[in-house]
Amino acid sequence: MNLKEFYFFNTLDENEIEELQKISIFKKYSKNEILFYRGDESKYLYLLVSGVVKLYKHDHKDNEIIIHNINAPSFIAEIANYEENPFPANCSFETESEVILIDYEKFRDNFLHKKEISTLFIKSLSKKIKYLENFIHTNMTIDINAKVAKFIYDNEASLSSLKQVKIAETLNIREETLSRKITKLIKDGIIEKEKRNIKIVDRQRLLNQFL
Repeated sequence: MNLKEFYFFNTLDENEIEELQKISIFKKYSKNEILFYRGDESKYLYLLVSGVVKLYKHDHKDNEIIIHNINAPSFIAEIANYEENPFPANCSFETESEVILIDYEKFRDNFLHKKEISTLFIKSLSKKIKYLENFIHTNMTIDINAKVAKFIYDNEASLSSLKQVKIAETLNIREETLSRKITKLIKDGIIEKEKRNIKIVDRQRLLNQFL
């Protein structure tokens, strides 16, 4: 695996890529396999190069709460590395995936001071923080109707590839609850649905559901 293929590292010269390869391990993972558990030491910086992972916790009733679905290519939970804290959530694979495990301590000492690398790393951190803020807002401050409407509004392009049970898991609601909310949006003429294909008919009215 040539790390220069990934835009995170395409500014490095051949010698630097060789040094980075020496502190990296390439691994393949199966669907549902665990990458790390909450509380594990953040020894490695994980670069997801193919596939999808989910970050999740369990509530006091042992219900799974999905925090983030991450698609490749992307770093995974790099804020734990940056703060040198244990991972704050569990991580498992939604599909067969490939990951590069980078020794974070050596990466920090030898590469993070480089302007191009540090800029990309900070951008990645900022993106994750914004997602977390959105997660908190969606799950703590708006009702279920608004939650469903916002998800449809934000994810229209990818809805056809998502099963309804998966959307419900992501929103941390029951599948039957999601089905009722979607049916009401269809009845109100805000969306249309054919099999798994959802089309927004009235974007402004959908937007009004959660603003």
